[in-house]
Amino acid sequence: MADLMKAMSIPGAFAAGEFSPTGELINYVGNIPLQAAKMAAQMCAANMLMAKMEASGWTAYTGKDGFEPARGFAVSGPENSALIVGNVGVFVKNKDTDFDKAFATLASL
Repeated sequence: MADLMKAMSIPGAFAAGEFSPTGELINYVGNIPLQAAKMAAQMCAANMLMAKMEASGWTAYTGKDGFEPARGFAVSGPENSALIVGNVGVFVKNKDTDFDKAFATLASL
């Protein structure tokens, strides 16, 4: 099980969760309702599959290495973002987050 409290130590984090490859919520902490966490788990699993497909496509299309294996993705709005690496994600306030450090933290889980 992932160390979600370490994910929550990312500046700006307000929720973190772990999900299965098929979209089941394994665990979560933070300031979002359970139903939102379950929906986020499904979204994360679906988007990880899309990221893997896109990385494969970009590799084939460009003939360049470096897109695979897809390890994660981000969905960013004007105020908040979801950062996902592997099967762990964190919701953050953009203004409080260093994205490079946040991805490094998630990659260490």
